Amino acid sequence: MNDAGLAVSLTFGGRFVHGPGCALPLVLRHLLETCRTVEEALGRLRTLSLAIPQNVTLVDPNRTVTVYVGPDIPLTETPVSCAAHHQHLPVPDEQERATRTQARPAAVQAAGVDVAAMLRPPLYQCAYDAWHAWLGTVYTAQYRPAEGRVTYHWPGESWEHSFAGFSPGSRTVTLGLVDENDDR
Repeated sequence: MNDAGLAVSLTFGGRFVHGPGCALPLVLRHLLETCRTVEEALGRLRTLSLAIPQNVTLVDPNRTVTVYVGPDIPLTETPVSCAAHHQHLPVPDEQERATRTQARPAAVQAAGVDVAAMLRPPLYQCAYDAWHAWLGTVYTAQYRPAEGRVTYHWPGESWEHSFAGFSPGSRTVTLGLVDENDDR
């Protein structure tokens, strides 16, 4: 989040494709350093080639939008204002079983602004094993750009930051704990 009230976040796009283009974490940093609004950030994103499918949620005090981007698709706006490792395109059956990318949009819509729902399967994943070891969820972020606040959430823990009351610090979070409600 920047001091103008623009917040950006990314999640994996749910598809295993790649192509020429920029790494999105660097692009998001650029957006935060050069843009003040969702509209400005969208305009900039439309001009860039991105290397892998990602979902980008952009929030300012007046607008929230999530877009799908990738090397094989144009920037596509979605009606949902959050993202969780999914895109609108089909994936091979084996990938769907591992990632549940098509099950996730319905879960996001059902969750709405319920952060607790974001910390349960199928939205929160603890699968750090085998070939998809890197698909686990690290955290969920809840942005409030008009207030200059963000809260990071993990199961059983949260950590709030704000421009008005920022305190440097660190957290140690154990990832990969088995969730008995996860059917994998």
